[in-house]
Amino acid sequence: MELEPPPGDVSLEDFAAGPFRRLTAHLIEGFFGLEILVLWWLFFPYFLWWLFALARGQSPGKQLTGISAVRRDGSRFGWGRMFLRESVRVLFWTFTFGFGSLADSAAILLRKDRRSITDLVAGSVIVYVPSG
Repeated sequence: MELEPPPGDVSLEDFAAGPFRRLTAHLIEGFFGLEILVLWWLFFPYFLWWLFALARGQSPGKQLTGISAVRRDGSRFGWGRMFLRESVRVLFWTFTFGFGSLADSAAILLRKDRRSITDLVAGSVIVYVPSG
């Protein structure tokens, strides 16, 4: 998936995924995380899915909700950049005892471009990518 840079006065932020899709993606990933804690043997298949999804600029939750991380110029995130983005997000949320998720959510709701703090650090925009 390669998005073309937007023409003229249209910015990539006009294609930004809405807060509901992003929240749904996080809830899906949280569900899988809790499920893996209980059913530990699911870790390996989930881990493989996660690696393949990262290569497309998505996490499993993003993949299921049809959203993807792209750079501000519209080019897609590769595996390494997406791994870095997801690692920054997990560390930010962990070291702030969960308050990082609230700060990210507030930024998504309050910023016109719908970019979270994690997006600002990683240089990403989360966009909706319709299938087909």
